[in-house]
Amino acid sequence: MNVDLVLRAVSRTMPAASRSRHLEQWRADVAGASGVGMRPGDVVRGAIAVALTADRDAPALTGEPRGAAPRRLSRRGIALIAAIVAVLVSQWLTGDAGSSGSGIPSALELVLAAAHSVLGVLAFIGALVAVALFAGAAALSRSVAARIAFVVTAAGVAVLTFGWGSAISAEIAAAVVGLTLAGAAVGLAAAWRAMPLVLERRSAPLRRRRPIALAGLAAVAALLGLGAVDTLVWNPLAKVPGWGLDAIYAAMIERDRFEPAVAVAFVAVWAGVWLAVAIAVTAVALGPRGAWLTPRRLGILYLAVIGAALFLRLFSGFGIGMSIADSFAATGGQVSAASLIFDVVGPVSVAVALLLFGWAPAGRVAPYARAGAA
Repeated sequence: MNVDLVLRAVSRTMPAASRSRHLEQWRADVAGASGVGMRPGDVVRGAIAVALTADRDAPALTGEPRGAAPRRLSRRGIALIAAIVAVLVSQWLTGDAGSSGSGIPSALELVLAAAHSVLGVLAFIGALVAVALFAGAAALSRSVAARIAFVVTAAGVAVLTFGWGSAISAEIAAAVVGLTLAGAAVGLAAAWRAMPLVLERRSAPLRRRRPIALAGLAAVAALLGLGAVDTLVWNPLAKVPGWGLDAIYAAMIERDRFEPAVAVAFVAVWAGVWLAVAIAVTAVALGPRGAWLTPRRLGILYLAVIGAALFLRLFSGFGIGMSIADSFAATGGQVSAASLIFDVVGPVSVAVALLLFGWAPAGRVAPYARAGAA
């Protein structure tokens, strides 16, 4: 048996702040075991016993105030579930978007189908991780109410995950969803009430903020430009195959009294509003008072802007979409290749923003505070 490999594996189960310390101690015990009449296997068994019985919420092990661990786990679980819901709801809303298009390239169709399949698999794995996170929060919580609530939440997520594809009735599904949401709300309230919320001041120098800010602004501007062109040009061409853009617009004006200037104005307002938001975020990030916008926070903001803008693009193109539907008996949805790509990019951006929000860096306490709290 490779004793050092086993000890490294056991140390990985300990809280991150104390892993190296425990591994160093166990290695020292193995080195001196023969001098006190012990075998290396005895040290391994002792290490496993420590890992199984350790108080994983103790500040001496976590480097955090007591109560921070269950709160962090529950926050991550909530963020993960919210990200999964954002992706699944988007897929449900746009599931048949490509059924009436003019025929997107087969390669792109395969890529989009693969992307949706991958998102489905990731959603399933994420749900299992969320169950583990809520179970961990229940195990570490000192409040009985929080423990019960997080157990209910974990059980509800598990039931919904494995019952999603089965013949579960709508009434049962609604009841499970209600219990899960109630459990999460009660658990969060109990966990967050157990320890006052203390926001840790974090900052980032300009050299770390600048590339994220400029890349985020460029990404938002590019997506807004492509979205505007898609709404006014590519999507109409995809809905009415065989027609030129001028002919499509002329037919809508004649048959439906369509006003191109109004459609352009709606799209311009949509793009202008979100571009202004992105510019404002960038200006703050690059300014002297933008140190609080760490790369993680900037990522959350830009991804949220992208997700919200791509979702609200549906409303900016509502008028032209309905005019096409009335004039050509076509679908009112957006079916171009770019639209189908946006249907993936938008919810994924929101999901990643939620995950970044949930996976906030863990707070730390000073060494003297660890010793005192232990």
